[in-house]
Amino acid sequence: MIVLNLKEILENVESYENRFVLSPKEIKLPPEVGNIEEPVKVHLRVTKEREGYKVKIKMKGAVDLECSRCLEVFRKIFYQEIEKHVEPYPKEDNLTLLPEDLDVSFMEEPDVVYLEDLVREEILLSIPMKPLCKPNCSGFYELSKSSAEDTSIDPRFAILKNLLTG
Repeated sequence: MIVLNLKEILENVESYENRFVLSPKEIKLPPEVGNIEEPVKVHLRVTKEREGYKVKIKMKGAVDLECSRCLEVFRKIFYQEIEKHVEPYPKEDNLTLLPEDLDVSFMEEPDVVYLEDLVREEILLSIPMKPLCKPNCSGFYELSKSSAEDTSIDPRFAILKNLLTG
């Protein structure tokens, strides 16, 4: 796990910049969302701001997703450039969420950021709610059409072939 103590890192410098390669094991996507098979390349730049830190992340990688129409697994390549604000959790009990708050991540510990958490969060946000292998995926229709042409169909399902052609 890559732990960045931003207070220490930015004590004597104005900004911090580094490149990382995160393994799929480090990112740990939930299995029901998708699967990462190859390392993700990350370029990170952090600068201090009044109430936290400005973080710029450039990341490149691929995630294997299941098409929501045909259920085939496909690979989605992502290249993202994100700029967000990282700050400690607010101390107030009642908060109002403003549009600019959507680009904020909160630190579990003061001045400490876990790079894997930031990257995982951005990957999860980039995955569509209904991923499609291709924009014009026709779903099960294509699969049923190709299996109807297949001569190795289980004889118990042969009557279903008439439904497709009839």
